Amino acid sequence: MSKFWRAYVAAVETFCFAGIAAILIVGVLQVFARYVLHSSLFWSEEFMRYLMLWIVAVGAGISYTRGQFLGMRMVVEKLPEGMRRAADVLSAILILIFLGVIIWYGVTFSWGTRRQTAVALGLSMFWIHISIVVGALLLAIHVALNELLGVARSPVREEHMMGAEEAL
Repeated sequence: MSKFWRAYVAAVETFCFAGIAAILIVGVLQVFARYVLHSSLFWSEEFMRYLMLWIVAVGAGISYTRGQFLGMRMVVEKLPEGMRRAADVLSAILILIFLGVIIWYGVTFSWGTRRQTAVALGLSMFWIHISIVVGALLLAIHVALNELLGVARSPVREEHMMGAEEAL
């Protein structure tokens, strides 16, 4: 694995872990404020919801590369090697087309909501909705690198694939 790839994975993992820690801290503060101080952090639910969107969007690509997405591969795994590879490539192409549609409409939708603001945070809804575009773009890069180029396949995923082949 290249240094760039390791740095990218470390940055994504750091962002996701920091985001989850922030959600935990804000959630605990909200419970404390509500039940101990008898007040409320009016912005906490909105903050946690939108941060969770960003965490999922940014982390989805790494999860895909690690083989952590659910898949129904029982039939595909029983195919001969050439047909299995063809099914994987066809699947990757269909996924990339779907993600391209999400990116296209996501940009249009995000731009259309740029003048709207989140009620409690006062943040432009563009920054919340663009998370879908960023997530789809990162996921498309991971799908292309893994399935079409075979570049970013993680060792964990390779072991899983080898285990599945040996089980047959």
